[in-house]
Amino acid sequence: MTGALHRFVEHTGELELVVQAPTETGIFEEALAAFRSIVGVGDGETVRRDIEVSAPDRESLLVAWLGELVFLAEIEGFVPDRAASLALAEGRLRAAVVGHFGRPSHLVKAVTLNSLELREEGGSWHARVVLDV
Repeated sequence: MTGALHRFVEHTGELELVVQAPTETGIFEEALAAFRSIVGVGDGETVRRDIEVSAPDRESLLVAWLGELVFLAEIEGFVPDRAASLALAEGRLRAAVVGHFGRPSHLVKAVTLNSLELREEGGSWHARVVLDV
């Protein structure tokens, strides 16, 4: 997504992910890109995973999204490349994620609620989420 960016802030036992994007959907797409940057590159055949998560609010939806990516990397060895499609509705995210199987880094243990935020400000979207590493 053009105009989206992310950065990590290291803490003891944690990695804080800060994301900025022009759209709310862009936040979720850039969070996937950030996750991919820390789990490595898949080297198997290209595969698609349909992902659907739900949560009571948008902040929790971001946690559920990243949590599902962590789960797929840990259990299936799935390394996401990009979201082929991503749709947000009230309390729900549906996405088709294209990636590869491989040996992803198991750096991320969990996605936490610490310092969690997702907001629009000045025509741009901002998010912060802490990963337990």
